[in-house]
Amino acid sequence: MAKSRRSTGAGAPTLQANVAELRALAHPLRLRIMELFAESPKTTKRVAELLGEPPTRLYHHVAALERAGLIRLKETRKNRGTVEKWYQAISRTLGSAPGGTRKRGENAASKRAVAMTVLEQSRREVVNAMGKPGGEPPMLARLIMSAQPSMLPKVRQRLYGYLKEIQAEFECDESVPSDAEHERWAMTLTFAPVWPKGDRP
Repeated sequence: MAKSRRSTGAGAPTLQANVAELRALAHPLRLRIMELFAESPKTTKRVAELLGEPPTRLYHHVAALERAGLIRLKETRKNRGTVEKWYQAISRTLGSAPGGTRKRGENAASKRAVAMTVLEQSRREVVNAMGKPGGEPPMLARLIMSAQPSMLPKVRQRLYGYLKEIQAEFECDESVPSDAEHERWAMTLTFAPVWPKGDRP
């Protein structure tokens, strides 16, 4: 089992997932489950309510996330003769930190699966938000840039730093109440070559 990395307030670490963790996340429902546990500690029953799913459908997904070290049991509480298990995600951010190396083989395949899951989730959220009138509109931006290879690490560092600033300034690591007064918003950032070598159409 992977070692848990605790999320302890502002500046919580980015999750640098290994193969087992990536496999666990390469499923859209598990990604949403982990995101909800990242907001604040919750029970599986509460997550099921927020997702509109029966709790029985979530138990094995939660167990898989716990085995992979992506969530941890924060506490247990007695409630009407039963014991409630409250879980918490070990990180609020999933991604690659600046200076990350590219690995081949099984790890690369797992990363591709997670990338597809995250991007598909983002696509659905943006399209769904565009179809709903009123409220704050979603934001979608794409910038094509040309830079010397030596400048790319600096750009990556700048983007990563901006995410960490947002995370700290808006207290993204604080517990977020799940009520009508709060809205969940997601930010997905990609930075990749427009035409990867050998992949130009």
